[in-house]
Amino acid sequence: MTRVVITGATGFLGRHVVAQLSGGFELVPVSRGQHTGVVQVANYADVPDGDLLIHLAEEPDRAAASRAGDAHVEASTGLVRALSRRFADRMIYASSGVVYGDAGAAPFCVGDPLVSADAYTRAKILGEVEVLEAGGTVVRLANLFGPGMSKGNVMSDILRQIPGEGPLFVRDDTPVRDFLAVDDAARFFTLLAGARAHGVLNVGSGVGTRIRALAETALALYGEIGREIVATRPALCPSVNVLNVEQAAKVLGWAPSRSLAEHMSAYFFGKS
Repeated sequence: MTRVVITGATGFLGRHVVAQLSGGFELVPVSRGQHTGVVQVANYADVPDGDLLIHLAEEPDRAAASRAGDAHVEASTGLVRALSRRFADRMIYASSGVVYGDAGAAPFCVGDPLVSADAYTRAKILGEVEVLEAGGTVVRLANLFGPGMSKGNVMSDILRQIPGEGPLFVRDDTPVRDFLAVDDAARFFTLLAGARAHGVLNVGSGVGTRIRALAETALALYGEIGREIVATRPALCPSVNVLNVEQAAKVLGWAPSRSLAEHMSAYFFGKS
């Protein structure tokens, strides 16, 4: 049985990946915290060996990573370098679709230019280089959502205001983003662990959703269609980041299982 080591196993995505992989693999979930059934390490560079490493343990908060600046870039890149030297082509690295920037006239393909906009994206891009040079696999993820997601993202901000009265506030209602259900992301990693494809793969819904439309969907699902949506700091220029996922479908036969509204309904409003 394939022995799969998973860093960040108690994080948002990590918990779902562990749950989905548990049936057909020998799992070694790893965390820096103390958790039942999880291997605790002080440094992720010291993870146990295995047939495959899925590296999910990086700072998920873009703002926090950017505030740390070069220190974040050096720590993140150094860890990925150490792990890629150990695992080489047996490593899967969770990157992010934000490495493409937000000026996409069409969904971004894996060969499109990358944009190093801040410490978070610099670290992701440099980490990708380390993994790819070692023969491993890079997964560029869209915006993940689901139970247990960060409280600091736009979807969490919208949901905190439902139910409610009066206007629903968003910072900017104009950006267009690709939202990926965490269960679908975890299912992709399960397929990838079995197939061992290499190179770069985009994983998202492949569908762009404007933030205003996201708020409208959430309000409609709760039955508060009449509430006003107010943008407090609207931008003056377009911001679009959507991923082309055709290669993931071609290589692994993967596709999102349900629409954004269907996932939101099941996750947050108790409707199957």
